[in-house]
Amino acid sequence: IAHLAFQSAAGRRQHLTLVDKANVLETSRLWREVVRDMAPQYPEVTVDYLFVDNAAMQIITNPKQFDVMLTENMFGDIISDEASVIAGSMGLLPSASVGADVAVFEPIHGSYPQAKGKGIANPLAAILSAAMLLDHLGLAEEAALVREAVDEALTNQILTPELNPTAPYTTEQVGSYVAFWIADSNEQQWNAHNIAVGVSTII
Repeated sequence: IAHLAFQSAAGRRQHLTLVDKANVLETSRLWREVVRDMAPQYPEVTVDYLFVDNAAMQIITNPKQFDVMLTENMFGDIISDEASVIAGSMGLLPSASVGADVAVFEPIHGSYPQAKGKGIANPLAAILSAAMLLDHLGLAEEAALVREAVDEALTNQILTPELNPTAPYTTEQVGSYVAFWIADSNEQQWNAHNIAVGVSTII
């Protein structure tokens, strides 16, 4: 998993942060030892080390400092849920479980059965998970287009109720908007007035 973290950082902003509790836990000291031994194999990547309590504070006060965070499951579950507060909704966060031969991509919130049939589930995390899948398959341009479409939905407030409570769209409408934008990203093809005033029909 440390190799995967280094490889991911090398393709991004070349910054890796190991989050642990090496001042208390023997297992965390092992993590540090392994990462320090591995770091020379990735000279382009800068490595920082943070105790988990400090990392929990830093991710709120200065989230932009982080690129790739490497940690064990016990800390990662907490840090990732905390990070969702910064984004505004767990419905915006994709996730990946990547092995040597198999990878699984899904929203961080899981299946969310409470929203079944109500049209309130935010589809953007699932869509961004698909973008991560495209990246994993080496389809960087296609992944970038998907993320650009999501950015357009956020910019134009085409959002489900937890992010746009005054003029919400349904799950299907948000998904259709993103799909339409990917299929034809020429803005002149949209009815911009309808989008601006919150009319659900997109022409």
